[in-house]
Amino acid sequence: MLNKMITHAMLALLPLIAVTAQAADVVQVLTQNYPPFSMSANDKNFEREDGIEGIDKEVVVEMFKRAGVPYQMTLRFPWSRLQEMAEQQPGFAVYSLSRSAQRESRYKWVGPLSEIQLVLLKMPGNPIVLRSLDDARQYSIGSVAGTSVSEYLAKRNFDVKNVLSGAPSKLKAGEFDLWATTNPAGNYESSKAGIGKLEVAYSINSTQLYLAMNKETPDEVVQKLQSTLDQMRKEGFIDQVAARYLND
Repeated sequence: MLNKMITHAMLALLPLIAVTAQAADVVQVLTQNYPPFSMSANDKNFEREDGIEGIDKEVVVEMFKRAGVPYQMTLRFPWSRLQEMAEQQPGFAVYSLSRSAQRESRYKWVGPLSEIQLVLLKMPGNPIVLRSLDDARQYSIGSVAGTSVSEYLAKRNFDVKNVLSGAPSKLKAGEFDLWATTNPAGNYESSKAGIGKLEVAYSINSTQLYLAMNKETPDEVVQKLQSTLDQMRKEGFIDQVAARYLND
């Protein structure tokens, strides 16, 4: 009798086990407000897929759908926490993340999705002249923690003020002299804030943006996504999406 009850109980649990297993196969894709690559359509700090727009957002969604890989997408903050979740939690991924030597071994990578330039921006008419990156040490610098440019400067012992949001407005208000960010994201955000195009005080270097997946992601999933992305690039899909955001 007891064995029969245990058997019935196990059978009753099978649908739940199946649902749990199926849910475990769904990739949890995380992103942040990083215009024009990924951003809330409603200027919020939390969104599901339908409320997110941007170049890399459209590319990542198309890639997952074409590859037939189940996913759920969420926009959240802070950025540093999203990177930790993708690194530490199986089934998680994050975009748009620059691929560096420091980060290389932490994830499995799919990309590139886009390319950016690491820059120090200033208000138009600001007389600051930088002939080298070290020249910037005498000025106050603001940046978002966890970004590629803030990490680049921190590694070189720059004193950088952490900015959570509204960097263009804070730059205009004089809260710092230089904004360490990336282009086209920096000027896109500045234009949307009504401040207009900023000037590049110094261009540090360029880098590419990727989808970074937890290291326990099966290789076949990573390869399927990568081959799908490669095909999308050959078709011109990525360039077409970028043009819609950058040529307005």
